[in-house]
Amino acid sequence: MHYLNKKLFGAIATILGAIAIGSDLGIAGNFAVSPPRLELQIDSSGKNESIRLINSDSQPLEIQVSTSNWVQDENNQVQIVDSTEKSLDRWLLINPLRFTIPPGKTQTVRIAVRPRVKPEEGEHRAMIFFEEVPSAKNKSSAAIVVGRLGVAVYGYAGNIKRIGVLNSVQVEDKGNPVTAIFDISNQGNAHIRMAGEYAIWSADKYAGAAATKPIPNVAAKDVKLPDGVWEASGLPTLPILPNNRRKLPLNTTKKLPPGKYVLDINGDLSGTPIDEGIPFTIAPSAQELRIHN
Repeated sequence: MHYLNKKLFGAIATILGAIAIGSDLGIAGNFAVSPPRLELQIDSSGKNESIRLINSDSQPLEIQVSTSNWVQDENNQVQIVDSTEKSLDRWLLINPLRFTIPPGKTQTVRIAVRPRVKPEEGEHRAMIFFEEVPSAKNKSSAAIVVGRLGVAVYGYAGNIKRIGVLNSVQVEDKGNPVTAIFDISNQGNAHIRMAGEYAIWSADKYAGAAATKPIPNVAAKDVKLPDGVWEASGLPTLPILPNNRRKLPLNTTKKLPPGKYVLDINGDLSGTPIDEGIPFTIAPSAQELRIHN
């Protein structure tokens, strides 16, 4: 929701937003949430879940809560769609829906699910939006900045099947740094996602996919990489929804000198191991060719 002072010519309302569907941290504006996504069972147990919000600002923070139904578009971005009687957002009971968090304090929001109709077997999804309510002082400003964060909720009914197929991994070596494209199909009834890491090896130092192991603390800034490894980090963790085929890009960051390399993958796709080495070549640029000639 945009809050605008209509008396001020050229007033601007800005929303700092985030959707926590693949990340490990949910942060927007002056607040954060934990956990950044929620998974729950849709059954008769009535078990409550909870989300904790943290106010990192020096001022009180008023938050309002809303829900939506969602899917993913062809570019793996969240797309809000119409709610129906069978969508999970209609079944969520959330308390409280509006509250104020003192500076540096936290607020717990309780979540329960009560289906209005018999749930179909498989995964059901909703998005819970937490949005900052501007104070009276902010409403009089020409530019208003508020935080808004969406927490993805996955609800499960009946027999859950996660069936992921890695169709291919292609390294687009025309650019430098390179981009790898993971072509993934989801043939189950619940979302799947990758976990694990990749490493870029010099081809002459690479001993094969079976010989490589995950690098401890690969995400640390001061991690010591094995000899022959140019770059290593985590795999993309965006979800692939049921009955979808998507291409997930892995954007590397290290500019490589001309030569032969291997993109080594140690990970899994919702329980299916991924252990591959994809060779690729970085060709000399036109400028480098002129220099060598």
